[in-house]
Amino acid sequence: MSKFFTFSIAIFFFLFLAVFGIFYMAEVLEDKNIDITDLVVNSYNSCVEAEGSVILESYPAQCRTKDGKSFTEYIGNELEVRDIIFTDFPRPNQEISSPLTVLGQARGNWYFEASFPLRLLNASGEEIAVGVAQAQGEWMTAEFVPFRARLEFSVPILSKSGTLVLEKDNPSGLSQNDQSLVIPIKFISKASVSKRQKNGCVISGCSNQICSDKEVVTSCEYLEEYACYTTADCEKQEDGECGWTITSEVQICLTEN
Repeated sequence: MSKFFTFSIAIFFFLFLAVFGIFYMAEVLEDKNIDITDLVVNSYNSCVEAEGSVILESYPAQCRTKDGKSFTEYIGNELEVRDIIFTDFPRPNQEISSPLTVLGQARGNWYFEASFPLRLLNASGEEIAVGVAQAQGEWMTAEFVPFRARLEFSVPILSKSGTLVLEKDNPSGLSQNDQSLVIPIKFISKASVSKRQKNGCVISGCSNQICSDKEVVTSCEYLEEYACYTTADCEKQEDGECGWTITSEVQICLTEN
């Protein structure tokens, strides 16, 4: 009985210290006029969410807090290899879902036998999909050649972010010939897409850019404006037809693209 009593007293003591510490810190922060969010701004994403931050028009995007701290958005190594390979879709930090169609262009020496490999990783760096990008034209050239690939995967339950890696085909196997384009991405779950489908309307198309009353198969030419629809609801409009509900946020995005 004495051991249980001692244990209970210890637990009560630690809980008291924890509660006292929380209230004490709250008083200190209030006295010094410090916003708790200012203490945890240590990345671009947390800067964007912090009150008073300003997003600068640059690429990569930059965020500046109200006390002058600056953070740059991570976009992988796109700038380092853009003269050799780039993607039209997905772009860095763009939201994706399965199946994913990857579109872009690479110079002929990125290919071997008109193709090159690509991988999709979750936030822990674990491989969740692999595929092969195919040249959409004559690849034996020094010029840019369009490519296309399709990846199917299960959206990670615990990962909201991941990485798409497009690797230069290296038949020699020599490490000095290895090269890759690394693109950070964000996952959209099927549940998230389903929530935006209302009144029997369906989101479809190669880039989820179509809102209709039935599944529509489209070609995969990508336009920047398609990204604007990732936050829009697909539902019946005033005329009774399925269509995108254009909010002010979506309209600004469409105007800019």
